[in-house]
Amino acid sequence: MGDRKLFVKGTPPPPLGRNFTIVGKSLNRKDGLEKVTGSAKYAGDLKLPDMLYGKILGCPHPRARILKIDVRRAEQLPGVRAILTKDNTKGWRTYWYEIPQIAFPECITYEGQEVAAVAAEDVETAQRALELIEVEYEALTPMLNAEEVLQSPPPACIADEEYPGRELFDRKRRVVKRGDPEKGFAEADIIMEETYKPQASYHGTIQTRACIANWDGKNLTVWDSVQGVWNSKAALAHSFDLPPEDVRVVVKYLGGGFGSKAWSQRISFYAARLSMLTGRPVRMERTRREEFLRHALRWDISVHIKIGAKKDGTLTAITQQAIVNIGAAASEFNYYPISINWHTSNLYACPNVELEQTGVFTNLQLTGPTRAPFNMATIFVLESHMDKLAHRLGMDPLELRLKNYTEVGRTHLAPAFYGQVVNMPFASNKLVECMKWVTKAIGWERRKDLNRSPEGNKRRGIGMSAFIANQGSGRAPNTAHADVVIKQDGTIELWIGVVDIGAGQQTIFPMIAAEELGVNLEDITSIAGDTEGTRYGPSAHSSRVTAEMGPAVLQAAAEARNQLFTLAANMLEVQSELLESQYGKIYPKSDPGRSIPYKEVCRKIDLQRPIRGSGSRSVNPDDPMFATFGAQAAEIEVDLGTGEVTLVKMAAAHDFGKAINPKLLVSQVYGGVEFGLGYALMEEGIFDPKTGKMLNTNLHHYRMPTSVDFPPVEVFLFESENPGFAYSAKGGAEVTNTPTPAAIGNAVAHALDGIWFNDLPMTPDKIVRAIGDIKDRKGQSLAI
Repeated sequence: MGDRKLFVKGTPPPPLGRNFTIVGKSLNRKDGLEKVTGSAKYAGDLKLPDMLYGKILGCPHPRARILKIDVRRAEQLPGVRAILTKDNTKGWRTYWYEIPQIAFPECITYEGQEVAAVAAEDVETAQRALELIEVEYEALTPMLNAEEVLQSPPPACIADEEYPGRELFDRKRRVVKRGDPEKGFAEADIIMEETYKPQASYHGTIQTRACIANWDGKNLTVWDSVQGVWNSKAALAHSFDLPPEDVRVVVKYLGGGFGSKAWSQRISFYAARLSMLTGRPVRMERTRREEFLRHALRWDISVHIKIGAKKDGTLTAITQQAIVNIGAAASEFNYYPISINWHTSNLYACPNVELEQTGVFTNLQLTGPTRAPFNMATIFVLESHMDKLAHRLGMDPLELRLKNYTEVGRTHLAPAFYGQVVNMPFASNKLVECMKWVTKAIGWERRKDLNRSPEGNKRRGIGMSAFIANQGSGRAPNTAHADVVIKQDGTIELWIGVVDIGAGQQTIFPMIAAEELGVNLEDITSIAGDTEGTRYGPSAHSSRVTAEMGPAVLQAAAEARNQLFTLAANMLEVQSELLESQYGKIYPKSDPGRSIPYKEVCRKIDLQRPIRGSGSRSVNPDDPMFATFGAQAAEIEVDLGTGEVTLVKMAAAHDFGKAINPKLLVSQVYGGVEFGLGYALMEEGIFDPKTGKMLNTNLHHYRMPTSVDFPPVEVFLFESENPGFAYSAKGGAEVTNTPTPAAIGNAVAHALDGIWFNDLPMTPDKIVRAIGDIKDRKGQSLAI
């Protein structure tokens, strides 16, 4: 197993010294049965005695000032128990993504922003009360297009704290530079530059935000739909000026998040305040339209990129200017001001680079993390441009990528390194292996002859994309705690304050604990998704939980095992450090046949003092650079008459360190491919350019992929050594969509003989228009 220097506080436990019996096996989810049978109770399924129902009134304008609000008619409606507006909540702030937003502001900065909240005896009465609230608005001209807004000075605010975070992020230009780009372009034999515009997109979780808040006069309990119970607990305590120990947050099951539920939800604050006013539990659940209007979307971005290269494909210079539509509010937790720069800077070994990212505040809703936040857009831009460069050079796209491959990272995400060049090796990097595997799996050698003799009105194409991502290795401050409790009756409990958002955390962590203890998976009971009884655990976003909580779980299990071995040593008459365990048995390393069952040793545990092992994560070192890598390849078919793109096959290879449970990780790749497929071909938030109103606020008009759109996907997981993580396992769910749009786009361009699409999604109408333009210029049909 080699030396292990686990990222934990205190002395890291030594290696197991034996082969794995649990880790690396494709085991079923521990919570799978209750989910498929419907016995799992989500926040929207719960009911408490004497419960009230809450509803929110949103503003119909993306930018407006409230001149007058009259709630008298609503208050008189039978069954209404409380109403919140700006008039009775002055000074109160919520903390969504740690942004200190005024709960009910005077000036509205995005469509759907909350104007009033009502609690009533039933949903119908609450909805009727909203209709009776009279609001007089002064509609203001909204800021919509980030590029256009950037051309004019920022408008003066007309109310306090109108755009939270504006002074830190609005129009702030963040630059990463190394070498001399002008010199690099002078040395280039070919220079290519273009502008790309990846679109805004949404999470589309099946479960809309739902919660129940209950205030008993001292303690606040919220049953929520969030990805992090401890983050939510801290935000609620902050908002209501409560001692953190008086706030409990519970999430037993979560119906998807993809980053959108990483922090406490606005409705949680409103439900809690209404419960405090009424002395009764209050339940709130958003409609699908409310989801689209009131929660974060993926940013729309404009990126101008310029690349210079030698005739042999060696990159000489890259410059890039990215303009990001931030929306109406920002903090460091929902906007990442050098993330676009980071991806472009680190994927290839170009010596002369100057990259800039500028965020712009507008009135197009809120923005925030959406599965691999900037990854898909940035990699789509860079990898599309690399394919175009290969096309111009007459070079194989794979060969171009292999030629410019790097084993050294060049920038750092930490604020202390903003704008600096920091050269450091990657902790692990299997990118070359990933690129070679996906091209072989997709049949790369067929590219030259795939459409030589086309028949009918359809063409096939093959494309690929590589990627680097900074997710998967944890996030500062890398804090996580775990506890393993072994009782006299042999029961083993794992206490972790994290939420299973669908990636299998309720299975992965028991697998780690079972491996380290030497027991079977079914012997571990996990207590998770609850701040009561657990210690701090990170929010399940940025693919951080396995990387952060994994080492803490391993340390806790090892500590508990060692205590049990002390008891077993007397029974086996062997020193405890000479013992080993697996399959529920403890035995001397030198004589495995002389074993005793785990439960027999457990009988020696003091009934009043169970064995407790504790683990705590330490921070990642500054050197080396931690990242995840991978590549995907796509084979597609384009109908030249309709513009429809059909995915024939996808191949995906990813390096996430050790796969604790390969089946669960492969399923995450499937989900990522579906996410990327939607971003590439169909998903798009559509706004009225004059009013700023969103026009497709339902899952019928906001089209997302279904099983009908999904192709066969061949997946390979390359494993690498990362001794700081639990058994070398990094996080692997979030970034699996990162290369998908670029791979599909490059395959479409191959099928269409070099027609690339810089604006996503690549919808049939865009494809038909592009083909028509080519026919008009060439005076002939498209030919490959």
